[in-house]
Amino acid sequence: MKVKIIFAVVWFIFVFSMQSVCFAETQGKSSTNIQIPKEPGWKAPSYRGWELISIPGLISTYYDLNLDGTLDYMVIRKMLRKTAADKMSIKEAIESAKYDGLTLYVSKPVIYFTSKFPLFYCIGLDYRKNCENMWVDIEEDGLNGNEEHYTLSTQIPGVR
Repeated sequence: MKVKIIFAVVWFIFVFSMQSVCFAETQGKSSTNIQIPKEPGWKAPSYRGWELISIPGLISTYYDLNLDGTLDYMVIRKMLRKTAADKMSIKEAIESAKYDGLTLYVSKPVIYFTSKFPLFYCIGLDYRKNCENMWVDIEEDGLNGNEEHYTLSTQIPGVR
């Protein structure tokens, strides 16, 4: 009986460790083979719009980089403040955003001010706008090589 229990425990440890190794290999492949593209901007033909996402305080901007009719790139910024469009003109909002180094999103009746650079970069979106490959830029300082591959299973200190 003891031999069967020991065998079962060893088998469980072996299977669990193999799953961990396979998962680690998969994570390494997805983060090293893909280059994060520079955000094209709203004037680019690949721009497809923006929206408030279901996580409070975040705004996502969508792009179709290869212009095939499907979304394939998304950046997510933190919303820093918002104001009513009837309390501030668009011109005043643009001046305020430039002065503070922020990005501006306008949707009557609300004007949103976000960080200049994205917090998350996402390549590969499914029909529900879920990311296939995601990177986090904790410092929000633009694409400069300090972005880290991000998954919900590998938590990074300082990111919630």
